[in-house]
Amino acid sequence: MVRLSRLDGILKLLLSFDGISRKFVLPSIIDKLRQESFNGNTPHGLGEDSAAIGTESDEVVLLTTDGIVEDLCLNYPRAAGFNAVLANMMDIYAAGGTPTSFAVALSYSDPEIGDALLDGLISGSQTFRVPIVRGHTNPHSTSTYVVGSATGTVMKEDLLTAGGAKDGDLLLLLFDRIGRRGESYTLGWDSVTGRSSDEVVQRLSVMNELAHNQLLTAAKDVSVAGVIGTAGMMFEYSGCGGILDLDALDSTRPNDIPLDDWVRMFISLGFLVATSDENLPEVERITKKHGLSISVVGAADSSKSVKLKLGNEERVIFDFSEGGVFTPKNLNT
Repeated sequence: MVRLSRLDGILKLLLSFDGISRKFVLPSIIDKLRQESFNGNTPHGLGEDSAAIGTESDEVVLLTTDGIVEDLCLNYPRAAGFNAVLANMMDIYAAGGTPTSFAVALSYSDPEIGDALLDGLISGSQTFRVPIVRGHTNPHSTSTYVVGSATGTVMKEDLLTAGGAKDGDLLLLLFDRIGRRGESYTLGWDSVTGRSSDEVVQRLSVMNELAHNQLLTAAKDVSVAGVIGTAGMMFEYSGCGGILDLDALDSTRPNDIPLDDWVRMFISLGFLVATSDENLPEVERITKKHGLSISVVGAADSSKSVKLKLGNEERVIFDFSEGGVFTPKNLNT
């Protein structure tokens, strides 16, 4: 029997991870919507965490939407409601924006679950300082879900997208080291529970300051695809490849979280950003001022693949040369 190396074991784990594999359907869906829906090829739309809608003013309107899986809604309904707000807020801030409104669709049959979903939504609204302005409720449904949608604004010149990383850019992980493993989702790093609204907004607003100072080339929040999956989506959407240093990523993990979990974790106040070596000192200064840690965990390159490096070994995890893995090419590159 051939024994897998440590890197091969991590690669196998990641490729079987649902947070990544569920994203593999996206290229065909996005392609169909771009080609067949009305004005489906609008720039800064499909493929981004938040769509950027132009206006006649100096601002753009950001629009995003996220749904919460049914298992979480059934077993941890309050957390599901809260996370519906959290997921949308992360998308708005990842674009450099400030949230302005939140809307929600609720479906359930158990009134206790419905009340808990609502309590979580209200808690999220208060924590992230975003008003709930619209909703749809079905209290007699055969399915249980919560889907949220949020708007935000950002100045046109400050807009951050997922598709701007360039050959030679550094890939940085920004996140709050103070936190704990999630109670409702064990592959989640929770830095929000127990935090005041002031503290949460202070940390998230790091993206507003970095965007305003034009220091980043690309940005994404660390989603349920984890750092590796999120980086893969950013690189592909940017039309480039990159390398992820697992030794560097290992040095960022909380002491009680093993690397096998950390590479797959959703990070509640976490962002992956790309920047030049020249801008790194200022990005570090601003990030630390907002109470977040910052680490270089990789770099973009001119290849069409994403590689993992551990010690002296390297392996390709995503190959973009034969077609889309997560998303078709960014229309803006």
